[in-house]
Amino acid sequence: MKSTHKFLAATAALGFTLTVLLPPPAALWAHGGEDHGDEAKASTGVAMIDAVALPKESQFLFGVRTALAGYSDTYSRATLYGTVTSAAGGEGRIVVPQTGRIVSLNAKVGQPVRAGQVLAVVDQTLDATQQIGLSTERANAQAELRAAQQDYARLQSIADIAARKDVIAAELRLRQARQNAAILNGQAGNRRVNITSPISGTVDVFNLALGQQVNQGDELFRVLNPGKLRVEAQVFAQDLANITPDASFQVEGLQGQTGSAPARLVVFSNTVNPVNQARQLVLELDNTAADLFRAGQAVNVQVLGRNSGKKELVVPTSAVTDLNGKPVVFVHTEPEIFKIRYVKPGSATGQQTVLLEGEVNENDRVVTVSTYQLKSIYLNQ
Repeated sequence: MKSTHKFLAATAALGFTLTVLLPPPAALWAHGGEDHGDEAKASTGVAMIDAVALPKESQFLFGVRTALAGYSDTYSRATLYGTVTSAAGGEGRIVVPQTGRIVSLNAKVGQPVRAGQVLAVVDQTLDATQQIGLSTERANAQAELRAAQQDYARLQSIADIAARKDVIAAELRLRQARQNAAILNGQAGNRRVNITSPISGTVDVFNLALGQQVNQGDELFRVLNPGKLRVEAQVFAQDLANITPDASFQVEGLQGQTGSAPARLVVFSNTVNPVNQARQLVLELDNTAADLFRAGQAVNVQVLGRNSGKKELVVPTSAVTDLNGKPVVFVHTEPEIFKIRYVKPGSATGQQTVLLEGEVNENDRVVTVSTYQLKSIYLNQ
């Protein structure tokens, strides 16, 4: 009996020792890192309901970039819809001056050309009526020339008794007859016309071939200078107040089109279009826009007006994305943690967007590059 009491005492002492030395039991994790408790947690212990955990190595791999949210002066902003067109000297259309046949073709699609460079040669063709008329005019001119020569020769033979004024008149008649005959002979012998480029630029798409018959007034070529572009936009009544002398303009591609460029105001028309009651705004793009826009392209025109005197919280426009149809930004709160913040965007430009509402504060570090990757990780975690 005594030995039994000793055994129970030793067992109790061992149990107390294990209770003190061993750590408390951890949560049980199933396969795949799933927590079978009430809430899923990342390995860092942070609740992943409104956050994404991304190791430093993955951040580097995805090229994650951030920027600070901050308060900035706000300006009156408006978005107009416009169309890119060729500016003065930016487009040259070449038409056929006379009906004929192409006998020389020196231009290729996409070829850079200079102003005055010969692009094609057209041989004039005449119908039967025109040929008969030309032949008649040549015959009459030759007959007049022979008569003038004979009259002048006769007067020269009797110059000692002929009146001086008759000799002078005969000489003038002969000169005029020779000139007319030369012109008509030249028209009959040389009916070819050189087609030249009116501006320097690049030859646009065309469909011509040697020997092709062309008619007077047909467009043969179109030469474009991509460095001379302008934008035409319609300004309606609600946006008129934003078009001020100190306003600045930024031209942007539509959704899916990248790139933006500043533009200079050329004219803001004083007349109103009777069809849509809008006024026309014409802007000029500089040479840097040649690689971004093309004539005929639809664009957005961001109008930035004068300072309103009020500072508002802004973030880079690239930081604003959508999650399940709601606008959000990702805030880098810890070295490997990105919190989701739902926001209400306000006016925006290609560079920055005003945040009207949301849990984003000044100097919060928002993600500007690789938001798509963060969304994908969040939706699949």
